Amino acid sequence: MNLTIRIALICLALFIALSFIAYSQDIKSPNVEIQFYLDVICFKGESDTSARVDVFTVVPYQSINFMKSGETYLAQYDLVIKVLDSTKNIKEEKRVHRVIKEQDYKSTQGGTGKFDYSQTLLSLAKGNYEIKVVLIDSYVNDSYEKSRTLTVLNFADYPFSISGILILSSIEEQNEKFKITPFISDNVGDLKDGFFAFFEAYNKSGNDSADFIYQITDKEGKVLNHSKKLRKFVGKSKTQLYLKIPYNETISQGTYNLRIIALKPSNDTTIKTEDYLAAAERSLGFYRTVFGFNIADLNKAAKQLRYVAQPSEIEYIDAAQTQDEKQKRFKEFWDKQDPSPNTDRNESFEEYYTRIDHANKEFKSYNEGWLTDMGMVYIIFGKPFQVERSAPGTIGRKYERWTYLNNRQFVFGDNTGFGDFRLITPPTVSERYKYK
Repeated sequence: MNLTIRIALICLALFIALSFIAYSQDIKSPNVEIQFYLDVICFKGESDTSARVDVFTVVPYQSINFMKSGETYLAQYDLVIKVLDSTKNIKEEKRVHRVIKEQDYKSTQGGTGKFDYSQTLLSLAKGNYEIKVVLIDSYVNDSYEKSRTLTVLNFADYPFSISGILILSSIEEQNEKFKITPFISDNVGDLKDGFFAFFEAYNKSGNDSADFIYQITDKEGKVLNHSKKLRKFVGKSKTQLYLKIPYNETISQGTYNLRIIALKPSNDTTIKTEDYLAAAERSLGFYRTVFGFNIADLNKAAKQLRYVAQPSEIEYIDAAQTQDEKQKRFKEFWDKQDPSPNTDRNESFEEYYTRIDHANKEFKSYNEGWLTDMGMVYIIFGKPFQVERSAPGTIGRKYERWTYLNNRQFVFGDNTGFGDFRLITPPTVSERYKYK
């Protein structure tokens, strides 16, 4: 591609579509930590028998482990990229070793939003594939896996076709070249200035122009928003193009599809299927994020403030008349708790909801884990320094004692034998969560 690329840290997910064949991805739950971001994009290759597939990864610094070496912090990881065909046979495998050196400790913890970006090129013949990428942290041997399904078509089979859609937050044209900033995310809900849909058109039809429109549709295919026809010059065999997609505040939070349609040039303002030349489609998320996290259930997230907020503060958030207003009040509350207001991250917010996730996994009983006594203590005070339990085989009531570094102790008893531990000592807890 004839491009200068600047990568922005937000997760990239690009969807490959040709002659209305699309590649799609689910929007992730906001409480699921994404260790790295994976993208797979298909463009026309150098030969007529294969396409060029670009595999992009973005790894936030806080997702990997750094070791101090002298005055430098060092991180190393491997990316194992596997291409599986429709029968699950491995057609190709590549291993990429990455080394990161950083001087600033705060950056290694994600405080400055730094990340490591890589791009690997593949050449694939026509077919259906699954692209698997495994990230292996060299220092702790942790591994994380992500995958994408991909349909690769032979672009040469079509008189006119278009590539996958790349979302951009900005684009500049300099000396007939594009300087682009990919917005590496499926979620465009916070892009108040809109965004750009970038793609390539491949033309051997002999026509020198085509009309283009975009459509935003819901999961059932209903068109919620669309553009007027915009005529573009496509006289070359390959033309790089983009459409500006303005911000639409009327669209409710949710998952949608963005479709780019190429049409035969016509002065008729109506869209006729017989005028279709090609189309590409990808999914979009419209979610107003809080510190970079999508909140899947805002009502529940507000209720979970019970260990950090005063009842009046929760009531104020719940009294909002709309979800957008409620999310605004929710964020304003956490802005007051932010230990580093001059950065994009809110460590207090992240730690609190990470503890809630842990409580739900470890302390679930008759209630969700965050509602249990053990969950309450864990969320407010964090992980105990020492845990003592009744000896295995003990008859009758089972006990568990948690001790913290300040010698604060909590004793829990299980009367039922089914893990429903209730707080015995102290009988109540008056403290609230506070980031340290």
